[in-house]
Amino acid sequence: MRFSGSLSSVDREKAWYELIGVPYDGNASRKGASEGPRAIRRASQRLETFLWRQKLELADLLYYDRGDLRLEQKSFSGGEQIAMSHSARKKIFFGGDHSISYPIIKDLFEHGEVATVIAIDAHADFRDSYKNNRFSNACVMRRVAELVGSEQVLEIGVRSASADEYAVIKDQIRMYDAELLRQKGVRAVLEAIGEGDEKTYLSIDIDVLDPSIAPGVEHPEPCGMSLENLLSLLQGIIERKEVVASDVVEVNPKLDTSNGLTSINASRIIFELLACYGMREAPFAHPHL
Repeated sequence: MRFSGSLSSVDREKAWYELIGVPYDGNASRKGASEGPRAIRRASQRLETFLWRQKLELADLLYYDRGDLRLEQKSFSGGEQIAMSHSARKKIFFGGDHSISYPIIKDLFEHGEVATVIAIDAHADFRDSYKNNRFSNACVMRRVAELVGSEQVLEIGVRSASADEYAVIKDQIRMYDAELLRQKGVRAVLEAIGEGDEKTYLSIDIDVLDPSIAPGVEHPEPCGMSLENLLSLLQGIIERKEVVASDVVEVNPKLDTSNGLTSINASRIIFELLACYGMREAPFAHPHL
């Protein structure tokens, strides 16, 4: 099953954007996120590809679901190379525990395709090691910061960290946490982020949403964002930054509700990413706008 609205394999060369599943949870404590890509694809079939707010038919954007990128189901050591194409197409990865972001960013960074990283997440994910694993999903942003430089990392929506993590990030990482979002609102945060043409990777951990609407995650954290605010945030970031690749991670169908609410919202986020890319780059192609 492909993501709803995807081009067929016959027409794949026409694609402007690629969707790539990463069914991996080798660095998670509670397994199940490896089933996330399949659940997200299935949930996408339950949503209309015509987005009411934008009056946009997603199929007009010409995107192709490339299938799954395979990582070995073990805790990778961080030195692995992953088999990934380097076309000019923008890519959206979906997983998969949050540790998948590191090898993807590493590959793109080493090929000169990414310079800065924005993470939208409930957790700082800045531990140096978690349960003797330096590549745990609880450590992913620490590894990313070591790779690209802490000054090139921005975290948004954080509402949970250990004391040790906070001691590191408070002076090193630019951050707009959940409390600031509540106090100032999305628009004020976007204005503070500003504009820029640096090649940016955007990582979205689904647990940034409130667990009442995204319960199917390994570590639910109370007092999260609404989906509406998250979608507005994504729209604003993509309008202001040169986002070249993104991911949506931590959907765990084993922990979700019976109607797959978390997977449905993850699919809707991917819809929004596609729409934002298209509206930024090719508005002439959308007759409904």
